Amino acid sequence: MTNYRSKIKYKYIGIDPGKSGGIACIDEDENIIAYKCPDSSEDMALLFEVIIGDTPPDNIRLVMERVWARPTNAVRAAFSYGTNYGQWLGIAASHEVKMNTAIPSDWIRWIGCPKALKSVIRKRWLKDKAKECYPKLKKITLKTSDAILIAKYAKEEYFNEK
Repeated sequence: MTNYRSKIKYKYIGIDPGKSGGIACIDEDENIIAYKCPDSSEDMALLFEVIIGDTPPDNIRLVMERVWARPTNAVRAAFSYGTNYGQWLGIAASHEVKMNTAIPSDWIRWIGCPKALKSVIRKRWLKDKAKECYPKLKKITLKTSDAILIAKYAKEEYFNEK
């Protein structure tokens, strides 16, 4: 008799919820896909459906970066952060996928990023790290690199299922 559990395939999804963020998915066989965040909530929902496919909700391991507005952000930027964040929460909930969150410092520290880098330098370092981790992925951009590394963090650290 075949063990049912051995047939279960997990998908690890990482979401960088900013307007200039993205979504990435890694499966158990290290296949990876990554997309920049769509412009509309309808397109976000369609992309999420494509990514999860027929995978049961219990087999999806999702981590979204927990973002917040900074006092130095303009009101418009703060609202934009919250809007995208809320849309991803609603999309995951509508598919009965449990949303887990991680603060940026947790996954960035885990990935090994040097401390105290200026924002632009840190973003480029993270993009280079994503390329190093997944050299077969043809297009890794500043918009997708964080999501890729969050998905890797989800798989290897947050859920500890290497």
